[in-house]
Amino acid sequence: MIYKMDFEKKVTEFHSYYHDHHAFLISAGEVFRTLICALVVDQVPVDSVTTRVKERDECVDKFKRKYLDDIERAGEDYQIQNHITDLVGVRIVCLYTDDVKKIQTLIEDNFTEIDITDKTSQLESTEDKFGYKSLHLDLKLKEDRLTLPEYSKFKDVVFELQIRTIIQDAWSVLDHKIKYKKNIPLDLKRRINRLSALFEVADEEFLRIKGETQKEQEKAKTEISENSKQLQDNLDVFKFLSVAEKHFPFYRFIEYKADGFVGDILSIDPTFSTETLIKALEENKDRVEKYIEEKANYMNPYTIIRHAIYMLNQERFNGLLFEVQRRAIEEWLN
Repeated sequence: MIYKMDFEKKVTEFHSYYHDHHAFLISAGEVFRTLICALVVDQVPVDSVTTRVKERDECVDKFKRKYLDDIERAGEDYQIQNHITDLVGVRIVCLYTDDVKKIQTLIEDNFTEIDITDKTSQLESTEDKFGYKSLHLDLKLKEDRLTLPEYSKFKDVVFELQIRTIIQDAWSVLDHKIKYKKNIPLDLKRRINRLSALFEVADEEFLRIKGETQKEQEKAKTEISENSKQLQDNLDVFKFLSVAEKHFPFYRFIEYKADGFVGDILSIDPTFSTETLIKALEENKDRVEKYIEEKANYMNPYTIIRHAIYMLNQERFNGLLFEVQRRAIEEWLN
């Protein structure tokens, strides 16, 4: 039978294990992180994928808090490291709440799930509790991965994968900084709950905005394909992208850059319409490309669009080009 007097001996043994295996655990974490990146990053938009090895004393504190009493009551022998499933940890921070399950599905095909802790479902099953949300998976490599030499040495390593949104991650960081959360005056506890509820609302609103954005993008494509009367309305970023991607199908327009570009156009002419953009490209894109060919200059699609609009009305859109660009294109046109 193992008694409390033996706990210090077990801690000493764990300290030795941790020292001897620390470098190996770090390399295991990097291998898992690299594999998860390869599986997930091209499929789901991700903010970050990080790894860490749990601090030695933090492992001991967790074991003592969660497992020691039950093990001693049962009189069982033990090694501390066998009970710390998050000794190696990988964390994926994604953008939206619906991405969490998508990532889990991608992971299930390549790892064996030992255990699942869904803190989000636990909280959402209650009426009056808010707080730290995340999906935690205890994982091991699947057998088919272990046939590869770069993975075989990690066959016995269980690690914890945390999947959470940016909002959930932000609340987790702040939540850990709040020192007193339980045995405090009711009004203070209520304020903390209100704050955590705001983070939850923010996550839901981001997801709704994502859905509405996708609807606006589809609406813009439909209007352009059907030559809708709405094309006479002011240009917005969704309509701009629908037109630009049609003319430059092999170029990847980054949303925030496109948004800034539309802002530049509207700052010069607040009434600029989608119809005007279409007309500028249909009438002048070929001429701009001929100009590029003869001058042997490179222009990205944004610069081509600027020149095409400028050609439509040089006086009205004078501000779209730098002076040196205006002089060069005017000389060529003349």
